[in-house]
Amino acid sequence: MAEIEKGSVGISRDVVTAIAGIAVSEVEGIGNLRDTDGVFRRGDGMKRFVDTEVEGDNVKVSVRIHVVYGTPIHRVAKQVQTRVKAEIERMTGLRVSAVDVDVQRLVPADASRGADEA
Repeated sequence: MAEIEKGSVGISRDVVTAIAGIAVSEVEGIGNLRDTDGVFRRGDGMKRFVDTEVEGDNVKVSVRIHVVYGTPIHRVAKQVQTRVKAEIERMTGLRVSAVDVDVQRLVPADASRGADEA
């Protein structure tokens, strides 16, 4: 039987950052980050709120969020940590060593809705 060369697989830091940002945006209680945003930003704009460090097979993530007033902050932060870790590990096979969450602001519940809901 012939041997197959395994080769290598590289995953860009930008890809890991995008996965983290999308995971954060799916957590209930996350507020908009700018007055013109309806929800946690996705795409290139989100890079200002998510930092990732990839060293070998290990990833460290830092996320800056706004939380909707009235939502338990500790619950939202824990859900962000759990969701980001699970999604990065599931999609990349990399090991997430830490997810740091910095809650920067509380936003009113009505300000967290998108423009189409207002």
